[in-house]
Parts: sequence; structure tokens; C-alpha cells
Amino acid sequence: MAKILLITTGGTIACPDTDKARKPENSAETFLGVLTGIENYDFEISEPFCLDSTNMTPRHYVQIAKIIRENYRKFNGFVITHGTDTLAYAAAALSCLVENSAKPIVLTGSMKPFFSEPSDAPKNLKNALMFAGEQKAYGVSVVFGRFAYDAAHVSKIHTTAINAFESVNFTPLASFERERIVFTEPKAEYSGTVRFYEMLDERVEAVFLVPKTLPPIIRNDTRAVIILGFGTGGMPEYLIDFLRELVSRGIYVIMSTQVLRGGSDLSLYSVGSSISESFPVIDAGKMTVEYAVMRAMFALSQSDGLKDFRKIFLGKF
Repeated sequence: MAKILLITTGGTIACPDTDKARKPENSAETFLGVLTGIENYDFEISEPFCLDSTNMTPRHYVQIAKIIRENYRKFNGFVITHGTDTLAYAAAALSCLVENSAKPIVLTGSMKPFFSEPSDAPKNLKNALMFAGEQKAYGVSVVFGRFAYDAAHVSKIHTTAINAFESVNFTPLASFERERIVFTEPKAEYSGTVRFYEMLDERVEAVFLVPKTLPPIIRNDTRAVIILGFGTGGMPEYLIDFLRELVSRGIYVIMSTQVLRGGSDLSLYSVGSSISESFPVIDAGKMTVEYAVMRAMFALSQSDGLKDFRKIFLGKF
């Protein structure tokens, strides 16, 4: 029997079914008391906070990682219920904070409250529990709708649809077919040793460019800036002085794209290659915005100097 730690953090899944403004409040016992088909799982529950995910911060992600670390030997897997608005950020953060986990760490949530009719919450939670108890599963993932996704590649792509998440630029890990888990590709056997981290440096900003935008104001304590440029990561020439100022202040600059799929590639056009040739910028490539932000916070907390930051930031990418 798989032993699972269920960590609840709030979100829509924990909201009462009401026509009024939603606010999370339901407990995990409420979910498990009515969920069917979970007889093969042995549960313990941790409820560190109950928040609308809009109010979640990197400090909450560090706290979740700490709960997993403190209970890692006791359980076969972990399920975290989380609000959908920032679930992709939480998933990205945990994929950095818990490295090379032999045990599945699964985030899920819902677009409708658990007890609304109909609701996607019971199915999402049941699938997440199934994946957390799967012997072939490991690492940090997101289970939502019919799919399991690598936590480093997930974005929320719709504000209301039941299938609100997508694995951007990468195929899903698995699908759920009639109470079965079907891995998209043969799952590589786990190797390595789990490692936990306890810090995220929040001194990161993301800048979204628009045509003829004024140079944004960057806080004095900022240590890294992610610029969401046009197309494959290009930045207009009239912002070169802004870029030069960032570099002169010792701020690490990461170029990404505001386009959802495809990723950035500074070498493709001169508006990108001229930047990479003139300044020590880092190309985020196929990273989602959510992962780039959390990875930058992680890299800042673990690095000493640009060379070290670049190596940690790029990681498996």
C-alpha cells in the first residue's frame, strides 16, 4: 500500500461551492472523506496554509520543500494541492528546490471547487494520488486533466477551461487512460541522489516589452532581470542604453520571449545576436517564463558571480 503525504495549500480546489467571491477554506479530510477509489493509499495530511494562490510567494515554496524534506523517508510519494493561478510557479520552484527526487512529488488543483457540480477536482486529485503512488514515477510533476507534466515545463494557458495547463515545448510525461497511467515515452530508470535546497533569492524582476516602451524602472536591490522580448528574444535598439545600464549595475540579464511556444534564440536575427555579442546576456531558450523566474531566484541563492549563475541557471537546459 502506497503511503502518501497530502499537502494542502488552498486554491480553488479548497473553496466552498458558492455564488459569492471564492475563498479557500475546506480541509483535506473533507476531500478524502468523499473521494472514491483510493482504498489502496495510506494518507497523512499536512496543511501549512490555506491561501488563494495569488498570495503565494517563494517563501511558501521553500516551506513546502521543507515539509517534503522532513518527511521524505516516511512516504512513497507526495501530493500538493495548489491554486491554479500560480501553480506553474510553485511547480517550477519545487523542481529547483527538490533535485533528483526518487519519489514522485505531484502538484495538482482544479478549475472548480471540489464540491461544485460538476467539478474537475475529484478526478485531478485521484489522478495525482495515482501518479504519486506509481513505482515508475519520480521527480516533480504536475497532474492536471488527463496528463502528467514535468514541473519545469508547465504553464497555465487558459483562465477558465478545464484543460488549463500545457507542457510548453516538451511532451507530457504521461496520460491517464481508464484508470491507467500511460507514459508518453519509456520512462528512464531513476539514478542519482535526492538533494534539497532551502533558499530562493527573490531579487528577480521580469520585464514585458511592448513597441516603443519606455525603459522600465528596476529596483535598486534587483540582482537579475528577465526581459521578455519580441519573437525569438529580440530587443529594440532604443533600449540598448537600458541594457547597458543593467549590466553596469552588475545585474544579470536573461533574454526570453513573450511568445508561449518555440522559445528564444538570440542567434537567429541581428536584433538578438548583436545583443548577445555585445553584452553578457543569458538566452533562456525553451524555458517557460515561470521556470525562468524561479530558476533565476534559485541560481541567485546558490551562485557567486555571473559564470556560476549562468551554469546553475541553465542547468539541464
